[in-house]
Formats: sequence, structure tokens, C-alpha cells
Amino acid sequence: MKDNIYLKKLFDLGGEKKDKSIQFIKAGLVIRDKETKHEYTAEEVTFTNDGKPRLKCYRYYGPNNDKKAYLILDESDFDSYEPA
Repeated sequence: MKDNIYLKKLFDLGGEKKDKSIQFIKAGLVIRDKETKHEYTAEEVTFTNDGKPRLKCYRYYGPNNDKKAYLILDESDFDSYEPA
């Protein structure tokens, strides 16, 4: 695993390394899209074959917040999001 500032932040926020992924032990990290202000909960971090992190997130939506939408973020997308 490369020494990467994003990975360090994930570990600092409570992530735990398990095989080739980082799992969050607590209720997930919540991030916000800077443009739309939608909030997503991080579920899992995996790595591409070249070692770049990929973040799987979800958010609830619908009239009763009963539907779940997933989002996969690559390292190039990280700058568009901030901690909520």
C-alpha cells in the first residue's frame, strides 16, 4: 500500500485495514458533495490493481428515505467531497 494522505486520513477517522480494504468499525464516515450538498456514508474502501483507493458510499433518498443509492468514488473524485 502506497503512503498516501487519503489513506492516512481514513485510518485517523477510525478505519481498520482488513486484507486489501479498509473497513470502518464505527458508524461510517459521512462526506458531503461540495456542489450538491448531498451527504453520503462511507461503507468500504478498496484498492485498484495499481493501489489507488476507491470509496463505496451510500445515501438514503425518496419521500420516506426508504431507498438507498450507492456511489463509487475514485481518488480523482475525492477533492469534490468534504467531511460532513
